Amino acid sequence: MSFSLNIEKAKPYMVGFVLGLVAAPIIAFNAGWVSTTSARTEAVKTARVETLAGICSATAGRIATASSTDLATYKGYENRTKRDELVAAAMADIQVPADLLSKVTFDCGRTLS
Repeated sequence: MSFSLNIEKAKPYMVGFVLGLVAAPIIAFNAGWVSTTSARTEAVKTARVETLAGICSATAGRIATASSTDLATYKGYENRTKRDELVAAAMADIQVPADLLSKVTFDCGRTLS
């Protein structure tokens, strides 16, 4: 067997190998199989905010129930000051990291509106 014959036999394998090296990362990133550190960090931060906002909403509901107030009275744009006061009272009982405080407060108020 000559060298050129071996090259001709291996050519489809080499082309497939090179195309695979190029296509695999493109497909993996576009399909979401690979996640970057920043995307993972943002997902964790979002999960923490959603969890703490849920705790805040539950606490606000307990505060409203204790004062015999219906949560429907806090809905709407015109009741935002009352809602902000309720959220502030609920947040007083929750330990929230300083970097998440504004997002948690906003999401908590949004769930009550």
